[in-house]
Amino acid sequence: MSHITQTGNLAATPELRQGERGAYTYARVIVTDRLRQEDGSYADGSAIAYDVAVSGDQATNLVAAAQESGNIRVMFSGRYRVTEYKGQQRPRIKHEVNADEVAVSLRGQ
Repeated sequence: MSHITQTGNLAATPELRQGERGAYTYARVIVTDRLRQEDGSYADGSAIAYDVAVSGDQATNLVAAAQESGNIRVMFSGRYRVTEYKGQQRPRIKHEVNADEVAVSLRGQ
């Protein structure tokens, strides 16, 4: 399993859940990388959706921040796994992260 650190926008306000081990949530984070063009300018690349699993106090705090502020920009870091599954038309790819750290980004807030 790989490790990843990324920054992106929440797609929606995550929902806080309770399990045997305490609070947890799944946050969908949309990341669009900036790509440098041959002329030196930058353009947006493809958007990638990451399904980020967050647990404990970080989950509680993330949900509270999202409920209070709406669409927020977050940074996440954790164990990264890509899985492929069969979609209706073609194979699909799922990007999953089991977060070690989640934080609200202050850029553009």
